[in-house]
Amino acid sequence: MSREIRLLLFLVIWLGIVFAFTLLFPPLPQQNKQINKNTNQLILSSETRLVKYKTNPYSYVIKMSNITLTLNEKGVDSIYFSYEGRDYELSLSNKIFPQLSLLVDSVILYTNQVIDVIEFSRDGVSEVNINGNRFLISRKFAPVSDNILELEVRVKNQQSKPVVFEGISLVFSGPLGPDTSDEHFAYMNLRTGYIEKGTTNFIDTLTTSIFTGTERYSIKGHESVLGIWMENRYTVVGVVPLNGEYRAEFISKETKYGYNKLMSLRLTSRILSPNAEEKYRFRILLGPRKNEVLETFGIGFTALEDGGILKPIYDFLKFLIKLFYNLTGSWGAAVILISIAIKILLEPLSIKSAVSMKRLQLIAPKIKEIQEKYKDDPRKMNAEIAELYRIYGANPASGCLPLLLQIPIFIALYNVLSGFIELKGQSLLWIKDLTKPDTVLYIKELEGFFILPASINLLPIIMTAISLFQTYITSSKAQTQQTAVMWIIPIVFMFIFWNLPSALVLYWTIQTALSVVEQYLINRIVKY
Repeated sequence: MSREIRLLLFLVIWLGIVFAFTLLFPPLPQQNKQINKNTNQLILSSETRLVKYKTNPYSYVIKMSNITLTLNEKGVDSIYFSYEGRDYELSLSNKIFPQLSLLVDSVILYTNQVIDVIEFSRDGVSEVNINGNRFLISRKFAPVSDNILELEVRVKNQQSKPVVFEGISLVFSGPLGPDTSDEHFAYMNLRTGYIEKGTTNFIDTLTTSIFTGTERYSIKGHESVLGIWMENRYTVVGVVPLNGEYRAEFISKETKYGYNKLMSLRLTSRILSPNAEEKYRFRILLGPRKNEVLETFGIGFTALEDGGILKPIYDFLKFLIKLFYNLTGSWGAAVILISIAIKILLEPLSIKSAVSMKRLQLIAPKIKEIQEKYKDDPRKMNAEIAELYRIYGANPASGCLPLLLQIPIFIALYNVLSGFIELKGQSLLWIKDLTKPDTVLYIKELEGFFILPASINLLPIIMTAISLFQTYITSSKAQTQQTAVMWIIPIVFMFIFWNLPSALVLYWTIQTALSVVEQYLINRIVKY
């Protein structure tokens, strides 16, 4: 059995093991739990809380520089923001709670019972009766800058005796826009986390593993939390308390198409003196996940979009795609031009690699002769093969260099194209949205049926067809037999690219098509 066949069998067996594991050992359902405030442990509880409200339902719009909020008696109904002359939806549909709503209870209780949200009158005041204790709670939103607002919450003890106020929770729930109504993509790349006190590190919560399932709860004590955040690849929400002590709470809620997430800051309990009033302030960031916006919020929020160790390449590609858009007025054309530009940039190395690989194919019979002739003398065999490489100018290692160079560029471009909100809603030919797969047909009956995709996406199919043709012309005239691995890789790539943003698939398709032209010319030119 050849080495290539063994690799193919290993790949098939490995995929089969992973698929069987997920079928036989699905994530175990977790019990409904709440938090024990003394031990910070999750324990079973059936306790309920009686909360009564006095309210008058209403709805009105507040325009804050780049942010537009629609408020109702419970919280924020919808959030839109402006960026570079276009309006985008940040939150509208499929919310667990109204955004920036206030709860008397911990959000952890949401897993066990329905929690009523505090309801406010139009002037932002609510009289709340909790287990016989009366409190007056008020809220007020105020603009700070283009994408930042401040929420002020006042709590007053309306009794002539000291009472225990067990705190309130400020809540924000996913999904984030644009297009929160599109459930197929609303929960993709939705992340939550907190900012660590002292270090300002951004810590992910509610991570998902194929073997352990999804973490459903996460609770962080006030001594370690500076603020909380939620993001997808396009938008971000950050909440930082300006005073008071808060515990961060996170919940992951499974839906048909993914995991919705919820985050909250829970004010720690305290004793309020007779008729005493306390004021709590929160700084809130709402907008695109762009460095120029994140920098205005401070506290190291640029860590959410800094490009990592590939930042120089990341920033250059962002500059390049914006330049091409300014020249053409079309984001689709900009993606095509950046694909061509990167190919031209790497063309000298790519040609050298392709020529070397072609020469290796042409001298393969000679190498085989040397291996047969000196099979009992490895030192002589290696010396003869090295001399053959020198005479024909072939270098086995040179074929890997352009691929190694493409990997960081592809990763950086993946981060650019998959998080470029400017591409949202932009079309090209049959592609309706460059940030989504180019689905031309959707078969609802196939949803959840084995591993078959319910969508028919044209670009990955075109990309695969071109890749298979490239494999054919690369080796069709070679004297060695085609290997199974060379033909299976394009099929594997098709599944990898199937649900990626069409802008990214378009880039790879153009790169592959240009490589086919390059290989065809090299096949015509390089002969012995």
